[in-house]
Amino acid sequence: MARMLRSVLRNALSKPATRPFPEAPRAEFEKARGLITFDCTDCRFCGACALKCPTGAIRVVREERRIYFEPFKCIVCGACLEACRFGSVRMGPERRKPVYEKPVEVYAKPETEAEPKPPDPGA
Repeated sequence: MARMLRSVLRNALSKPATRPFPEAPRAEFEKARGLITFDCTDCRFCGACALKCPTGAIRVVREERRIYFEPFKCIVCGACLEACRFGSVRMGPERRKPVYEKPVEVYAKPETEAEPKPPDPGA
């Protein structure tokens, strides 16, 4: 009985072991792995990131100049970051938000503006 009373008093007088999540979310630490994104401006669509991905979450279609990324297959291992020689794959400390469906993100090469036509010499 005395042992149980000690336990009850210790629990009543100590701080809670958990934190109230919605009101006080956990702060991300400096080198946290989180959100993987692709920057297609410098990407050569070589497919090295897709070859190194252990889960097959990345698919590169060179002809379309697009990267298809399935974020919920990704285990955030960073293999794609190490494989990319052009710095097109980035990882930030943010986390993905919960969703009801598993989307496929599509990253494409930005369209370049058409070069201006030279002036017509006969005009």
